[in-house]
Amino acid sequence: MRDKIFQPFQVKDVVFLAIISAVTLCTCAVMPLVASLQTVIFGIAQVVTGLQISIFFAIGLMKIRKVGSLFIMALLTGLFQLLMAPPMFFSNLVVGLLIEVLVVLIFRGYQRDSAVFFAVLLYNPLSLPFNYVYNLLFGREAMAQVATRAPWITVGMTLAVVALSALGGWIGIKISKELKKSGALKK
Repeated sequence: MRDKIFQPFQVKDVVFLAIISAVTLCTCAVMPLVASLQTVIFGIAQVVTGLQISIFFAIGLMKIRKVGSLFIMALLTGLFQLLMAPPMFFSNLVVGLLIEVLVVLIFRGYQRDSAVFFAVLLYNPLSLPFNYVYNLLFGREAMAQVATRAPWITVGMTLAVVALSALGGWIGIKISKELKKSGALKK
């Protein structure tokens, strides 16, 4: 079973991923507080949500090490975000699908911790170029120009998102290992 790349999901797998997605959304409730700053500071939403998304997505992937797990979490968080802002929903889907493809091509699944770290490290940073392109394509040039108006802020915010995603991935993997050791996170 460990050699198969694509494994079927059981109901308990999807339920666990749904719970992780719900907890992730609850911890991201701080994002609306900085939403007005998005027209001034590129990537502010990803900076304030990057750590917690990476922590909880890492925990989800450490427990359910099946290809498609990240996409399920991205879809479930995205469905809620669809009500607030459709670009967030589409960003979740596109980024989730892209990362799943990369994980299959590079790691052949989530069996190694490095694959989990890789996936959560890229999840938030990849939403930055998606949001930029989305804003350009759908007539929201003012939002897109935030990235080009002050390129040094854009670079700094992008590096901050990457750093927070890496830290969150590392913390999430550590927490998962401790939970498995204590028996609280069973297979």
